Amino acid sequence: MALGVSADYRSLAQHLLESFASGGELRCLAVYMALSDASGLLRLEAVACWPAGLQRLPESLGDPALQVPEQGRRWLPLRNGHHLLGALLVETAALAWPDSFSQQLGHLATALATARTLDLRCENTLLDLEHLRKQQAEQEHQLAALIHQMRNPLAALRTIAQLLRRRLDQDSEQHRLATSLLDEGQQLERYLKALEQLPRQRLSTELEQPRLLPPFRSSQVDGQLQERLPPLLRRARSSCEASGHPWHQPRDLPRWRGDVDAVAEILANLIENALRYAPSQAPIGLCWSTSTRTVQLLLWDGGPPIPELERERIFHQGQRGTAGAGHQGTGYGLSLGRQLALSLGGDLTLVTQPQLFCSEATPEGNGFLLTLPTSPQTIPTGATQTKP
Repeated sequence: MALGVSADYRSLAQHLLESFASGGELRCLAVYMALSDASGLLRLEAVACWPAGLQRLPESLGDPALQVPEQGRRWLPLRNGHHLLGALLVETAALAWPDSFSQQLGHLATALATARTLDLRCENTLLDLEHLRKQQAEQEHQLAALIHQMRNPLAALRTIAQLLRRRLDQDSEQHRLATSLLDEGQQLERYLKALEQLPRQRLSTELEQPRLLPPFRSSQVDGQLQERLPPLLRRARSSCEASGHPWHQPRDLPRWRGDVDAVAEILANLIENALRYAPSQAPIGLCWSTSTRTVQLLLWDGGPPIPELERERIFHQGQRGTAGAGHQGTGYGLSLGRQLALSLGGDLTLVTQPQLFCSEATPEGNGFLLTLPTSPQTIPTGATQTKP
């Protein structure tokens, strides 16, 4: 696509010529830009001139009048490095130019060339932006189709799990596994709804404020932690049993009320990390404690402590520790977890002596401590700490 000359550049060039021209023996100033025609051949066309509206100025260098040498006429190239952008035409009544006048014209030519370079960059950026908008629209269409198609197998799995649970003894281990399948199906349905409700923000040239990454949750759910965490803990127990990790969990859960989906998302990421990186047979567990100001939940494992130099870096977006080599992962889980914790008024930190916080934990390992501010429903009367 051929790039033209913007109205802003034409206006700027005109102002520069008018501010430079101060009468005297100067007869004419004109700015010509290198443009391509329909066949792709370059041509030079006038985009600004002084005096404004000069009738005798040829519109193109193809005019024979500009190809005949004339005393008092000179051309100054407008360059960006080795690229010729255009030319500045100067006509004076004087045959000899003082050095100071030549220097001033050189500065004018540099300013015009620099402005044209920026004009081209801006136009290229707008073209790229339009291309990205088209790509975004196509990706949104594909995403909508994919979400629609995912609901069919999800509904089938949910039906199968419901039928299995009806045929099983409620006290059996298989009944618990079928219930876990239904819990996971509900979580997948929440993710699909969140994907559907993502705001379709069009690409623009305006700067935006940083936002939580990714903006996957369409709304905050105010609920009781005691009601939200059991499905997650059932999943953790089943996953640990399948992978050979001893699992430890508390007998009860803290009475905390707030954005329980955010807390569950943080803990789910921590559990998946422990399952992925902890050595075989290393124990994994959850414990919690409360004080007058905070509720703390510790997800720990008995693997080798994360090296000291990596203990803060792993919380940065897209960063992974050396233990992540050879494992699938994006490096977003801990970054997202800390952002969510901060959005709740808390924090997510790493401790490498989890037994100091939990008696059943290993003396050394990795413990991710989620700290949350208390709410009026958090601490039962007379209770200060609950251990696994």
